[in-house]
Amino acid sequence: MKPRPLLIAAILGFAVVLCLASWWIYQRSFASFEEAVSHRQVQIALDTGEAHPVTIQGAPTTPTVLADLSQSGRAPTEVACTTCHSTRTPQLAQRDSVQLDEFHQGLQKQHGTLSCLSCHNADNYDTLRLADGTPVAFENTMQLCAQCHGPQFRDYTNGSHGGMNGYWDLKRGPRTRNACNVCHDPHSPAYPQLIPVFPPKDVQLRKQKYGDSYPDPDQHAH
Repeated sequence: MKPRPLLIAAILGFAVVLCLASWWIYQRSFASFEEAVSHRQVQIALDTGEAHPVTIQGAPTTPTVLADLSQSGRAPTEVACTTCHSTRTPQLAQRDSVQLDEFHQGLQKQHGTLSCLSCHNADNYDTLRLADGTPVAFENTMQLCAQCHGPQFRDYTNGSHGGMNGYWDLKRGPRTRNACNVCHDPHSPAYPQLIPVFPPKDVQLRKQKYGDSYPDPDQHAH
């Protein structure tokens, strides 16, 4: 028996509505996050109008480097990136630290085909830059990462990525999340390949739950 045309049309219509709804939800979550992180603040309320905020933990501040001034008789001091980079010609093709003669020689970069200036702002090294050249503060690094890591950002906004803790309902209490750099090295973000193992066996806990008569699975009858 062939399915009726009306049933086929209903199934196709439902699929189209589902796709449009998924797209709308994703776009809405991205737009709200982008609007929130446009303010240079570490504590960001992703859901506007709610009673409690969402705090982003570990968001980086403007970085500095330790300048070694020991040869001049002065103690090492922290200096901003622009202290040196504002007087140097940007190396647009620089992709690793092999050819560097000062600072950052030990930097390990394994981040696809990105160069240093794919993320760092050559016009102001105290900021980062989006793909369209828009400057972005270091505190808002999540906005930068979201450009390329869409699935991870979607899970981040939904709470299944980023170590979310606290309340789902912001009317009842606050919520916290980690910034991307808390778990990922921005220059080498991939985690090493790991093999999952079974959890350790706790014989004492098993006896407390089932009693001394519960057999130990590690002891086989012969």
